[in-house]
Amino acid sequence: MEKKDLFRIASMFVMILLLPLLPALMYVGYEQVIILFLHPISIKEQQIFKIIIFGIPVSLIIAYGYITKDKITSTLSSALLMPLFFFYLGILSGESYLRLSGIILFGFAFFMLICGLAGYFASRGTKVSLLISIFFGVLFIFIMLGMGH
Repeated sequence: MEKKDLFRIASMFVMILLLPLLPALMYVGYEQVIILFLHPISIKEQQIFKIIIFGIPVSLIIAYGYITKDKITSTLSSALLMPLFFFYLGILSGESYLRLSGIILFGFAFFMLICGLAGYFASRGTKVSLLISIFFGVLFIFIMLGMGH
C-alpha cells in the first residue's frame, strides 16, 4: 500500500468518524466549564456558540468535499454528522440522547438529508455546486439556531 492510499484511508476515517467528536467535545466543554463556572450566558451568546459548534464541522466537510472531490466520504461524513454527534455527546456526558427515538430519528433523517446534500454538492467541484453546498450548510446552521427556543 502506498503512502497516498494510507493518507486517503486515514482522511476518510477522520472525516466520517472523528469529525463529529469535535462539536461534541466543544458542547460538553461549554456545558461543564462556561455555564457552570463562569456565568449564565445570554441568548445571543448561545446563538454565537451554536454557529461555532456546528459551523466549523460543516465548513470543514464542505472544504474537504470541494478540495478532494470525494463524493462518498464527504456525503457520508456530512450525513452522519448529527447521529454521531449525539452518540459521542451521550458517551461524553453520560446521558442517553437516543431515548427519544421517534423524534430523534425524524430529526436525524432531516439533518442527514440537509447535511448529506451539503457534502454531496461540495464534492461535485463546480462553483455552482459549491454555492448550493454553502446554502445547505447555512440552512443547517439556521435550523440549529432555531432549535431549543
